Amino acid sequence: MPVVTPTPDFVGYPETPAIVAATGTDRWVTVTWADGLSARFHHVWLRDNCACAECLLPLTKEQTFELDPAASPSLDGQPIVEATGALVVTWAGDRHRSAYHQGWLRAHRYDGAAVGARAPVTWDGSTPDMPPTFDGTAVLRDDDALREWLVALRDVGFTRLRDVPPRPGGVGEVAARIGPIRETNFGLLWDVRSEPEPVTNANTDLALPPHVDLCTREYQPGLQFLHCIRNTATGGRGRYVDGFRVAAILARDEPEHYAVLTTQPMARANRSRDSDYRWSVPPIVLDARGAVAEIRWGNWLRAPLAVEFDQVERVYAAAACMTAVAARDDLAVHVDWQAGDLLAFDNRRILHGRDTFDSAGGQRFLRGCYGEREELHSRLRILDRRIASGR
Repeated sequence: MPVVTPTPDFVGYPETPAIVAATGTDRWVTVTWADGLSARFHHVWLRDNCACAECLLPLTKEQTFELDPAASPSLDGQPIVEATGALVVTWAGDRHRSAYHQGWLRAHRYDGAAVGARAPVTWDGSTPDMPPTFDGTAVLRDDDALREWLVALRDVGFTRLRDVPPRPGGVGEVAARIGPIRETNFGLLWDVRSEPEPVTNANTDLALPPHVDLCTREYQPGLQFLHCIRNTATGGRGRYVDGFRVAAILARDEPEHYAVLTTQPMARANRSRDSDYRWSVPPIVLDARGAVAEIRWGNWLRAPLAVEFDQVERVYAAAACMTAVAARDDLAVHVDWQAGDLLAFDNRRILHGRDTFDSAGGQRFLRGCYGEREELHSRLRILDRRIASGR
């Protein structure tokens, strides 16, 4: 039986290129692979990522070892490269032995590699072939088709499936291909159609300005799915805008407004007889690196502004600027609904709206649900793992 170097996860990593050289200093180890690629790894990082059965439970791949905050891991001698192509080090003090799979180590290098999230593919109204469109029946039954769709949903943030059976549960079947559906006060699945006593503006025939859903929540849903069951009404064309492109334009052209929009919390409220959700957060949320992470924009859900007295006019001016940019027609992709169409999009990035429609002249029945970004990323990793293992 060949010796298998353990890794701290369930992913299969390539055996080649092998590690051909390793040199230790007092703080890090420099590793070189057979194709000439080199990378450095700090001692503390290597010790923290030991995947042996003493440091990590093999069945769960969860750590049982804790780093001593007062300790500074150091090597006992120089690292060696095993015949399998893996790196092996022995630690001073307890002489603990750690082995690192060459493929795993290469995949997790951080020296000179791009560290951070994948850059999104932003778009506007002039971008060709928008939205990326896929066969819904294939997505429902075939994992290769599912993966192709999910990559586009992850990177572009806005996709369309054709020929999803126009039955009430169809949208749930598609969303479940990714992961659990997120239930809200609107239910697990919910309808978008004109109603005589609506609980939200979405259930009227009014035009809706570009917005994300449920920015009134502490944890805004990451994905939204809208499925057309029936559409014989005139009007109601959908309008979709890349919120990340809106943010980039504001950062470039309106830096003072952008500074307000990324730092000043603005309250949004979901007004209902049976629920009362409110949350206050900047409309453009940045991550730790200063990159745009999510959009929290639903201007028709704004609550009374509560900021310092001398900031009120400044905040209103910034909000008006974002409203104007989000409404620009050159940024919008317009979509006409046909029965069986399903739009899936990143609800923390994509602004969606619609034109008014004539509810008296025909029926317009959409059914929707929510999911989470993390479920999409998890499903893609599992699909990639199966592809790598040949299953």
